[in-house]
Amino acid sequence: MKATFTHLVQPDGVLLKLQRRRLLSWQPLPVKDWHLADGKQGAAARFLLPGVEAGDSVEREGGIFVPHPLVASLPGTVAEAAGLPPLGTLSITLAFERIMTDPKARIRASWYDHEENRIRITRVGALATWGAIEGRLSRPLYELAEAIDGYNKTEGKNAETRIAAWGVVQAALKRTTEDELRSDDNYLTSLTVYQAGAVALDVIETASGPDFFPVVMGREKAATLADNTAAPDEDGEAPPAQRDLISDALLPRAMQQRFSREMFAGESRSRDAYVLDRNVFLVLDPSLKTALDVIRRKRAAPKAERIAFLKNPRAEIAAAIGDESGETTLSLLVETWQYSERVLGLGVWEPPAIPWLMTKSGQWLPERFPCRIGNEVIELDRKAFQTLKSEVARATASDEKEITVDGQHFHVVDVQAAFVQLGLDPSGNGQMEEPPARPDMPEQAEPDLGTPPGVNVDDRLVIRQNIDGKEFWVSYSPRVVAADVAFPRAPLVATRPKPHQTTGFAWLVDAYRAGWPGVLLADDMGLGKTFQALAFLAWVRENRRKAGLDRGAQNKPILIVAPTALLRNWIDEAERHLEPGALGERVDAFGSSLRHLKGPKDEHWTPETAIHVDELRNANWVLTTYETLADNHRAFARVAFSVAVFDEAQKIKSPGAINTQSAKAMNAEFVLGLTGTPIENRLADLWCIMDRVVPGYLGDLKSFVSTYEQGGDEELKRLKESLDKAPEGSRGPAVLLRRMKAEILEGLPTRQFKNVRVEMPAEQAQAYSNAVRKAQIGGATQGDMLRAIHVFRGVSLHPSGARDCDPLDKDSVRRWFSQSARMRHAIAVLGELNRTKEKALVFIEDLEIQALFAAAIATHLDLERQPAIINGGVPGEKRLEIVDRFQASPAPFDLLVLSPKAAGVGLTITAANHVIHLSRWWNPAVEDQCNDRCYRIGQQKPVTVHVPIAVHPHYGEASFDVKLDQLLENKRQLSRDMLMPPVADGDVQQLFGQTVRSV
Repeated sequence: MKATFTHLVQPDGVLLKLQRRRLLSWQPLPVKDWHLADGKQGAAARFLLPGVEAGDSVEREGGIFVPHPLVASLPGTVAEAAGLPPLGTLSITLAFERIMTDPKARIRASWYDHEENRIRITRVGALATWGAIEGRLSRPLYELAEAIDGYNKTEGKNAETRIAAWGVVQAALKRTTEDELRSDDNYLTSLTVYQAGAVALDVIETASGPDFFPVVMGREKAATLADNTAAPDEDGEAPPAQRDLISDALLPRAMQQRFSREMFAGESRSRDAYVLDRNVFLVLDPSLKTALDVIRRKRAAPKAERIAFLKNPRAEIAAAIGDESGETTLSLLVETWQYSERVLGLGVWEPPAIPWLMTKSGQWLPERFPCRIGNEVIELDRKAFQTLKSEVARATASDEKEITVDGQHFHVVDVQAAFVQLGLDPSGNGQMEEPPARPDMPEQAEPDLGTPPGVNVDDRLVIRQNIDGKEFWVSYSPRVVAADVAFPRAPLVATRPKPHQTTGFAWLVDAYRAGWPGVLLADDMGLGKTFQALAFLAWVRENRRKAGLDRGAQNKPILIVAPTALLRNWIDEAERHLEPGALGERVDAFGSSLRHLKGPKDEHWTPETAIHVDELRNANWVLTTYETLADNHRAFARVAFSVAVFDEAQKIKSPGAINTQSAKAMNAEFVLGLTGTPIENRLADLWCIMDRVVPGYLGDLKSFVSTYEQGGDEELKRLKESLDKAPEGSRGPAVLLRRMKAEILEGLPTRQFKNVRVEMPAEQAQAYSNAVRKAQIGGATQGDMLRAIHVFRGVSLHPSGARDCDPLDKDSVRRWFSQSARMRHAIAVLGELNRTKEKALVFIEDLEIQALFAAAIATHLDLERQPAIINGGVPGEKRLEIVDRFQASPAPFDLLVLSPKAAGVGLTITAANHVIHLSRWWNPAVEDQCNDRCYRIGQQKPVTVHVPIAVHPHYGEASFDVKLDQLLENKRQLSRDMLMPPVADGDVQQLFGQTVRSV
C-alpha cells in the first residue's frame, strides 16, 4: 500500500500521521493499519509501532505522537521516511555569565554549523532551524539544550535552586561528545555537582554504644533484596558482601568525611545543597533531606533507641516522609544484605558465619556491552572490564583522580558513574546479569511496589540456625483427617486433574496425615505444581472445616509467599481451577492492598502491629511477597498458619539472607515448598530450602557440606535416596517429590532437540582463531581462563556483535546474518516456521543484539511489525501483557525475543512450539527453564528446541560451542542419576582446557 507521512511539530513532540492516496485526495491511515504500508514508509511505521506498545510514544489524533527525546534518537532512515529533517551538523560552545550560584547568572550557548560559522538557531524541542536550513539535534545536544534552558529559567532564584539546576546541565554535558561541545570557559569546566538520592549508614562501636553517620549515594545505588532481584548467590568472583560503604559512597573519601562529620553532624537541620569545596557542590533529594534529619535525631537518642533504630531504620524514615507503600523508602535507604553484614559487631543483624561454605566460580558476563564513560561510549569485553575495575581500585586506594587504560584517559568518578549505570557499585562489584540496552538507560531491577518500610529483626525472632550443629528439628505425630482423601471435586475443584497430578495430591495428603512438618514438591517446570498445591489447600481447608477447626481462634489461615510477578498467577489459577469460595476469603498483603492492612501510627504502634494481625488471622488465605514478609515478619509471626506455601522456594536458598531467616521464623503447621530448580548453583541450596520445609531432616549445614558437597558419587546417590524414599520406620512418604516431563507423557506432546552443528563463515572463523591464539599466550589463572571463555562465547554468537548493521536495510541485514554460524541457522529455521505458520521463542542474552535481531528479522522476513522483546528492562506487568498478546495473537507466524534470565521463569507461552537458543549458559537449569516456557501443560503441538552450534572449520570438535554442548549434556545426565549441582568449580578449567589447550 502506497502511503506518505505528515508531521506536526508541537512543543513536547511531533505528531506523525500516515496517509494513503485515494482517487482525488489523501486519506488518513489508522495506526492499526500502518504495518500495511510499503517501502520506506512501511519500514518506518514498523519501527515506530513498538514504541507505542512500550509506552514511549502515544497513539493520538489518528497518528503517533513521538516525544522530542525520541525524535532526537530516530535513525536517519526512519526520520527521512517520516518527512523529518536529518541530524544537523552542529556544535555548541558554552560560557557562564557570572558565577553559577549568582541569582543573575546565565549560561550563554553559541551554536556553529559544519563550516564553523556562528549561527542563530530557532529551536522547538529536538528540531532546529537556522537560515533556510532545518535539522534535528542529536539526543545529547537536545538534552543539553533543554538543561541549559532549565538552568536559565531559575534566574533570580536562590543558590540551592541554581545548584540543583546546574546538576542537570552537568549530567547532560557528560553525555555530549567532544565533537559537539567546546568550551573555553575555565569556570564552567571546573564545576562539579554531586546529586545524592540515597543514603546508607556507616556504623561504629563507641564506649556509649553504637554511633552512625550517613553515607550519601546516588539514587540508582539504592537496592534491596526485592522479590524480582536474585538473592545473593555464592557464585561469581568478588561477592558484594566484601564492599565497604565508605568506598561505595557518592563522594570522594575526604569530601564524604567532611560532609558527614562536620556539616551533617554540626547542624540541626539538613539543607537542599552544600558547598563541599571550591566549585564542588552536593544537592540532596527532598526525601533524602528528611531521612538525614531522622538519622541526626536518632544519633542523639539514648543507647536503646539507637540500637532499635539500627534494627529497623527504614520504618522510621518511611514514617517521617509519609511513605505508606514503602516504595520511596525502598529506593532511598541502602539496607541490603551488605548493610546487615556491616552492623554484625553490634548484634543488630547476625547472619550466620559460614567461612567453610566456599564461593562457586563461573559467572557469565555479557559477551560484550556498551558503556558510557564521561563523554565517550566504549565497547567493553570481560578483559577490558576487569582492567577498569583494577585501575579504579588502585586509583581509589592512592587517592588518584584519573586513570589510563589502553592509552585512554578517564576520570575515576566517570568510571565509577559508569559502573553504577551498569547496575554495579562504584567499584564495579555486583551482579550484572544483563547489559544496558543503551548507555544512558541502565537496566534496573523493577521494584516491588507493595513493599512496606523496614526489615525489623527482633531478638525474639532470632532463630536456631542448624548451621554448625543440629539445633532445631520438628517431632511429628499423625494428624486428624475428617475429609475424604480422594482428589477433591466440585464444590471445591473445578478442573479434572491429570494422572500425575492425582498422584502428587495423594502424596501431599499422605505426608500431611503422617504428620510431616512439610514437604518439597520439586516437579519439573510446566507440570502444574500450582494446581496440585491449590487442590491440596482446598482439601486442607475442607478438612479443617469438617473437623470444626475453621472458626474463631481455631481458624488458621493459609499463607502463600511468592515473587511479585507470580502472585497474579496464583489468583488466576485459583479462579480457573477452583470453584468459587473453595479457599474462602483472600487477603492480598502486597502492592496497593498493603496500605489497607497497616495499623495506625499512634503512640501504641509497634512493629508487631504494623499490620492488622486480626485481618490476617480472620482471613482464609493470605498472599504476600518474600520481601513484604521479611519487612513485617514480627507481625506475620504472630499468626498461626495452617499451611505456608513458599513458591519459587529457591528464593530462600541462601542461609544468610534476610528473606530466608524471615521465612524460617514463620509459624506454620505444615510447609509446602514449590520449585522446579531445587539446586540452582550448589547442593547447599537444597539444604537451605529443606531446612525451612523439614527442619533438621538433612542435619546441620556444616556436616551436610562436608558429607555431600565434598563427597563423591556414592554420597550423592545416598542423599538422593534419602529424599526420594521414606525414611526407614517412617509412617509417611518421602519428603521430596520430583517428576520430569520425560516421565509424564500424558497431556504433553512430544519434544525433540535439534542441536545442529554449523560451520563458521570465514570472518567468524578468523575472529575465533585470533581469540584462541591470544588465550594460548595469555595467563592461566582462573580469571584469565574465564576471560578467554567469555571472548569465545561472544565471537561464537557474532564476531562483530551489534555493530555494522542497518536493521532497515535488507542488504545490510543479509550481510550481518551471514557473518555468524548461529545466526545463519536461526534465520533458516525462522524462515521455515514462517512458511509452515508456527511460532517461536528466541533466547538471546546480549541486549543490543536482542534489539538489532528483532529489527533485522522483521526486515529479513518482511514482517508487519518487529517482534516484542522481554528482558530485564521490561517491568513485570508489561511482560505479562506482551505474553498475553502473543498468546492471543491470531497471526499464523510470530516470535518473541527473550533474555534467558529475565524470561526464563514465571511465564507460560504455549502459543509457541519452537525454541531457538542463540545464547547459552553453562548452567543447564537456566536453559531448561527457557525451554519450559512453551513445553508445559497447555501445549498442544510438538515442541522443537533448536540449538545452533558454531563449529570452527579447523578446530572442529575443540570448538567452544561443541565443548559447551557436551558439558551441558553431561551435567543433565548426572543430575538425572544423582543430585548433582549444575555448576562446579572445575567447569572453567574444563572448558578452557578443551577449547585452548587441545587445539
